[in-house]
Amino acid sequence: MTTEMADTTAEGKAQQQQKQKQLPSKDISSKAIVPTSFFHAKWTCTSTDAVLLAGVLLVAVIVRCWRLSVPNQVVFDEVHFGKFAGKYINGTYFYDLHPPLAKMMFAAAGRLAGYDGVFDFKSIGLDYAAAGVPYVGMRVLPAVLGALTVPATFAAARACGYGIDTALLASLLVCFENGLVTQSRLILLDSPLVFFTVLTLTAWSMFWTKQGRPFTGEWWLWLLATGVMMGCAASSKWVGLFLFPAIGLSTVGDLWDKIADRSISPTRWLAHFMARAVGLLAVPFAVYVFWFQVHFMLLHTTGEATSMMTPEFQTTLRGGLNVSTDRDVFYGSEIRIRSSNANSGYLHSHTHNWQHDKGSGQQQITIYGHADENNLWIVEPAFNTTVDSSQGPVKVPTGTKLRLRHKTTGKFLHSHDKRPALTSDDQKFELSGYGFPGFAGDTNDDFKLEILSGDKNQVGSSDHVQAIYSRFRLFHPNLQCSVYNSRKKLPKWAFGQIEANCMRNCLPRMSTWHVEYAHYPNATTEEVAKAQYRPLSMWAKIWEYNLLMAESNESLTGDHPFAARPQHWAWLRRGTAYWGGRGHFVYQLGNPLIWWTSLAAVVLFGLVRVVLFLLDKRQIAASMGGQRRVYLSSAGFFVLAWACHYVPFFLMGRELFIHHYFPALWMAILVLAFTLDMLTARLPHVVRLSVYVVVAAAVLHVFHTFSYIT
Repeated sequence: MTTEMADTTAEGKAQQQQKQKQLPSKDISSKAIVPTSFFHAKWTCTSTDAVLLAGVLLVAVIVRCWRLSVPNQVVFDEVHFGKFAGKYINGTYFYDLHPPLAKMMFAAAGRLAGYDGVFDFKSIGLDYAAAGVPYVGMRVLPAVLGALTVPATFAAARACGYGIDTALLASLLVCFENGLVTQSRLILLDSPLVFFTVLTLTAWSMFWTKQGRPFTGEWWLWLLATGVMMGCAASSKWVGLFLFPAIGLSTVGDLWDKIADRSISPTRWLAHFMARAVGLLAVPFAVYVFWFQVHFMLLHTTGEATSMMTPEFQTTLRGGLNVSTDRDVFYGSEIRIRSSNANSGYLHSHTHNWQHDKGSGQQQITIYGHADENNLWIVEPAFNTTVDSSQGPVKVPTGTKLRLRHKTTGKFLHSHDKRPALTSDDQKFELSGYGFPGFAGDTNDDFKLEILSGDKNQVGSSDHVQAIYSRFRLFHPNLQCSVYNSRKKLPKWAFGQIEANCMRNCLPRMSTWHVEYAHYPNATTEEVAKAQYRPLSMWAKIWEYNLLMAESNESLTGDHPFAARPQHWAWLRRGTAYWGGRGHFVYQLGNPLIWWTSLAAVVLFGLVRVVLFLLDKRQIAASMGGQRRVYLSSAGFFVLAWACHYVPFFLMGRELFIHHYFPALWMAILVLAFTLDMLTARLPHVVRLSVYVVVAAAVLHVFHTFSYIT
């Protein structure tokens, strides 16, 4: 097998400006070109490579599948992802804040293993064996995916221009990384995520080996494979989206470099641009959309999580929402008002009073997720105002003041200068039900109904209130606030329902409402127009689901005892307790030797880059034993990818765990292997191999030390 360095242009026509001798200690040609922005290596898998690939795969399978049945109980987040697999098998709709691909893969593995979807994975520690759950078959999937990342690591290193010894060392570092092993032995999403991330960057590395033959079959194969794997990574967890800036920056640099190549015509350059746009943007997007289509095709029946979606979404599910109501809202109509957002519920009241210290003690106004008699309100004119209905029912126009009387208790929707139950913000006011027999009410019962949008297919829905079609806000003129869905759960004395308050300067999304049910008691059947929700298209369902995912991720805050911030990850300050029982433990903790040295390798690269920059400024040649070109290009790219997968977490306020670092860890491991290659390049071959053996032995020793909790 031969690996030879070549120039960076698409056709390989750029002229070499100087030549350097390169140490012949590895499978790299004795010729190297001047360091520029990019390089590519020509690599063809030989029989030796194939044997080593099979060997490291066998070792990885043994490590990840050894005693895979232990523990025979539900572990950590198997609570969620095992349950979701059952939902897919049964076709029952559920909601999760992660994309669907990895969960569907577990469902497929469970189905093939004989899982019927009945076991509910309700809590950590439930006994699989007693329930007859084929959990080992489901755990085989992440174990195999985790094992496949090991030979993929070997291939990535070879494609970057490194010899067999460095590629073998890199694959062994991944094979015996305790954290990656733990994660790949359980029904968790991170093993598929890491698998698709690794395959993406391996395919991208292979694509670079074909740069000398652009637009050939192999060139297209690896470009499109990169795009497909990127789409699959993003379809497993949104952490996969960090691949886009990593590969995107590499692509921008490549295209910028091609502009300087006069052998490439503008038309040819445009073809390169369009090919990458298709392969690295359109293809991943199509893959992402495709897996969501499969997701919705499988989940066709309404379930417990259906109420989190909009009514239009719910109508697409079998057994879902099927509403047909009077269209027009009149003074005197009985109406049911719904919050017009994904976590929807109804404006609600009941015969229980506010109990918080700063409140009024008047009747509670809440948001409740189910339709019942306590959701019904009667539309009445504003305080000291009458409406002439002698000519028939009077429609409710936009901009009018009105009152809403609770049908069951007779109280008016009311607001005043009292703080709500869950906040002391002076821009928020309590909503209450107020009134008693013989009392006509007051102006604090008045709300101005302002239609924000109507249905373009329904004439008049922007001028007069129409059930389902008109979206409006209820504005309190006295307090200058709007009825607002806080999305916060109230205490037990309010039955855990959602708080509604009156908020000044609030955003429209949580202060927008619509009428879902309307009925005018004296109307005849012949003269009543009907309204109903329109089912969403597939595109609209995907859009709504992704918006809800973004909202859920942003609001995922808490105080989990094993949560960890990004500044603690690379140092391996702590791990995560997954399971404990009968004197045994599963504790998510990485191999400290690998984590610390890989971080050191990333830092060292930065220092080397700075030193070389200064030397270049002083026109001092530094060939680094002939390794400068390959080291700066390959390690530089993976340091960039590491930063793209690590730095963004510092900007997130959501709850995070150490497993979020795993994709970045794999990239740092490659940088470590490349750094060892660079540091030992000038050493005699025997000494160099001895260093590699010592490193591998030390890693294996640490792996064995922590294997009892892995």
